[in-house]
Order: sequence, then C-alpha cells, then structure tokens
Amino acid sequence: MNMQSLAEAPKSCPSTADTPAKRYTWWLSLQPQWRAAFSMVFLNHTNHPTDTELINLWETPALRFVGPKAPYPNMNFELDNCSGLAGMSNLQILVLTNHRIEAIDEVATMPQLKSLFVNNNALKTLNGIEKLTSLEQVYAHINKLETLAPLQILTNLREVYVSFNELTDLNGITKKHTKALKAFYCLPNATLPDREVIRVEQRVGIRCQRL
Repeated sequence: MNMQSLAEAPKSCPSTADTPAKRYTWWLSLQPQWRAAFSMVFLNHTNHPTDTELINLWETPALRFVGPKAPYPNMNFELDNCSGLAGMSNLQILVLTNHRIEAIDEVATMPQLKSLFVNNNALKTLNGIEKLTSLEQVYAHINKLETLAPLQILTNLREVYVSFNELTDLNGITKKHTKALKAFYCLPNATLPDREVIRVEQRVGIRCQRL
C-alpha cells in the first residue's frame, strides 16, 4: 500500500513544530524508542535528522509502524506507547500495529485522520478518537477493548474491525452509523452476548460480521 498516494499532502507544519528550534527541541525530547522508530520507518538512518527531514516528518500525511511479529514488519522492536505522535495534526493515515500499546490518547491531536490501524496491541479503550469526525476506517481487532463508546459520534465510519476483544456490549454503534458503516466486524468476541448482536442487527440495522 502506497500510503502517500492515498492521502493528500498537507502544506505546513503545525504550530508546535513551525520553527527549526521547535523541531530540534521536539526531536531531543522524544523517548529513545520513538527516535528509533522514526529513524527506522521514516528517516532510514540513525544520524541526527536534518531540519528538512523533520519538516517532511511533520508534514507527512501517513505513517506506518508495524512491529516484528507482523507478517510484513518494518520495525525490529515493539512500541509501548504513542507519545512520539502527539501533535502530528497532518496525519490522515496511521498504521500502528503489532506492538504493546495500551492507550492511543495522542490521536486526539490528529483532526484530519481518516484511517487508523491499531490492531494487535493491548488497547483497553479507544479514548482519543471521540472527536475525529473524519475517521472512515478503524482497525482495532485483537486487543483488550471493553467498550466502543468513543465511536458514538463518528458517523463517517465505513469500516470498523473490533473482533477478538473483551466487549460485553456494542454501545457506541447507533442508527446514525447505518448510512456509512458497511463493514462492522465484531465477531468473535467471547464476552459479547448473543442478545447484543441481535439488538444491533435488528434495532440498529447494522450487520455484525465475523472476522
């Protein structure tokens, strides 16, 4: 997948990184795991990045971080948080799969985000995405999710994958999702009662599909 071609390139860095000094300070403040991650998947070298490289990083519309246990990894270690992504408001596509991440609060700073791939992590919640009304795809299967409440007002969602989690209900999926949401994969979920699946299919009008 050529993610650059799927997203329209933004034109400028956000205010948190709009000067060389801010970008330099940001890079030095990153956790070592995030400097290593950016070096591995974006810069393709381990030297200190040039300012032009940092501009390109902040302006990129797409980033892909795939851990070593995935079929097609581009990293040789697993991340355990999203701290390095805070403020990256130009992102439209974010792939962050096969890691040990427990929370994604930082995506709240990505208002243009359309596609979010966070499957195969340790997420208990999707907190952070509540106001990302441009979101069209959420791939969050194989996690520890207990609720879909953060999806409630995201009515532009076309694809939602939440199979193999710890859901006990499907609250967060409403009739307002029916127009756009054509691929809702919530099965299997060992803790999800059959009556909840029936409720969503019959009363909400969205088919609960099996992965």
